[in-house]
Amino acid sequence: MVQYIGKLDKNKLGKYRNKIITEDVIITEERIEHIKEHHPKDYEGFGKYMKVIVECPDYVLEDNKNKDTLLFLKEIKEKNINVQIVVRLNTNKKEKDKLNSILTFWKIKNSTYKQLIRNKRNIWNSIDKSE
Repeated sequence: MVQYIGKLDKNKLGKYRNKIITEDVIITEERIEHIKEHHPKDYEGFGKYMKVIVECPDYVLEDNKNKDTLLFLKEIKEKNINVQIVVRLNTNKKEKDKLNSILTFWKIKNSTYKQLIRNKRNIWNSIDKSE
């Protein structure tokens, strides 16, 4: 089973803007189970925010360990938490039917949030730009 999450904003993708095949983002049942297993309570507690995190992130960072993979960070103010979503982008023209896919998702500590911003390559952030 596949669940549609939302659309990426190409203006927030830096060098990936012209590489992606589609803006659509999905999550598979297998990935949902992964999240539930490895990050208990995060999917139930914050899964409803996946669309807003993907479509309106505070930061988009490049994952320097995995090719064509971005980290989307968002502070969920009403819950007073920070959340990270890892999205694998489809940049392969030979696999046009594949969509961008959420690999994992979890709540992160404030210190981790700041460390990611400091240590990863910043592709886009809402702090420097008005949405």
